[in-house]
Amino acid sequence: MLRKPHLIIVLLTMIMFCTFTSNAEETEKKEEAKEKKLSGFLSAGGSLSSGNIDKSDIKATGGIATDDSTISFALAGKYTFSQSDHKIKNNGIEAALKVDFIQYRKWSPLLACEYVHNTYKGYNFRLYSVAGVKYRIYNKPKVCDYSISLAGLYDVVDYTDDKKTLDDQAFRLSLRPKMKQKIGESVHLIEKIFYQPKVGDFKDYLIRNETELECKIVSALYLSVIYEFDYRSVLPPIREDVTYKHSDHSLEFSLKLKL
Repeated sequence: MLRKPHLIIVLLTMIMFCTFTSNAEETEKKEEAKEKKLSGFLSAGGSLSSGNIDKSDIKATGGIATDDSTISFALAGKYTFSQSDHKIKNNGIEAALKVDFIQYRKWSPLLACEYVHNTYKGYNFRLYSVAGVKYRIYNKPKVCDYSISLAGLYDVVDYTDDKKTLDDQAFRLSLRPKMKQKIGESVHLIEKIFYQPKVGDFKDYLIRNETELECKIVSALYLSVIYEFDYRSVLPPIREDVTYKHSDHSLEFSLKLKL
């Protein structure tokens, strides 16, 4: 089954990241003195999906962020749509806000929230509120950045099923290893894994994985290839003869313009 292999992947990833701890260096002082910087991006492309939605989709994303040694934030949104035989097969919205405090220190607190709407996956909306701490394992400016975070998460769900057979609120733990590594002159590999078990019932958990290859084409234009995997151990109730699946896979190709 999917459960054990993906738990093993999470544990192996943690071990791999922790091997960098012995060689970790303090971030350069000049990095902490960075001036405030505002940046943004827009991207458009398509994806191939399997799981609850077995269709090709059109995706548009955008975001804005500040980069500062004291407090920084990142706001991003995504819209996904597909239609076949004059019927809508996928229509989803995602939005996320993250705030980092003293982000260039070894230990730094963070706050985040995320909103997801997709009735084709079994819920009208899902809202996460997160508070936690990030540990910066190893960083080399413009080359690589390895970190791991542990947080508490308040999960609120409005399922499309109105029978209320599942809890619509839950407290979860959130463990997130992250890696950003430069490969060659113009390619970056970005890897993020989230493991989110429910407090008091570790059989109810969520796993999310995002692997991105970003390749610079010209000045501010990039080609982005993203593989996304979502797994939920507890499924929403069957609705109108629709049986939901545990996992979703998506392979996305897009052009990204950095502003």
